[in-house]
Amino acid sequence: PLERLDGPRRETPALFAVCPMSGLKSSEDRRRERELEEARKAGTIPAERDADGNEINPHIPQFMAQAPWYLNAEGPGLKHQKNLKQKGQVASATDFKPRGQKAGPAATYFRKGACTNCGAMTHSTKDCVERPRKKGARYSGKDIKPDEVTVDMAYDYAGKRDHWAQFDPAAHMDKIRAHEAEAEVRRKAAQQKKLGELAARERK
Repeated sequence: PLERLDGPRRETPALFAVCPMSGLKSSEDRRRERELEEARKAGTIPAERDADGNEINPHIPQFMAQAPWYLNAEGPGLKHQKNLKQKGQVASATDFKPRGQKAGPAATYFRKGACTNCGAMTHSTKDCVERPRKKGARYSGKDIKPDEVTVDMAYDYAGKRDHWAQFDPAAHMDKIRAHEAEAEVRRKAAQQKKLGELAARERK
């Protein structure tokens, strides 16, 4: 360090002195840990165990076995390497998801974060299926639509890509009954036409 010419010399603080409250280790502690690690790799002493009682492979590198400081890990282990997020129930392609159902009565005023077009809280403006209004519900405060029933379902690979997912067979039966009724009307009309033609021939 440089000395001041107009004053007494100041001593440089010992930055690398071992403080009992800090995380710095002395050379003796590092040597002891290194010998313990080599003995575990050689198999002369049993491997270290984590909080669950599982053995930790001594050949795993330190940068993988050591948890980050912000996790506040109390002991050794590899839990920080696993994805411990809670996985929701995975829905298949046959699980039914309600669509078009209303969660309750509509609000009487525009709420912050709602769709600016219709005023519902369950979707954004770009996902709104209502007719685009000249003056949205955000500015007019009128005709606010009720919120839809939303169900958070995590689909599997087939459920996301199945074209027949969420298909209701009852809707197809309604189409079949409507087609049969239309075919019955056509059959009766054709029969009446034939009867009319036969009556016209008999008159001649």
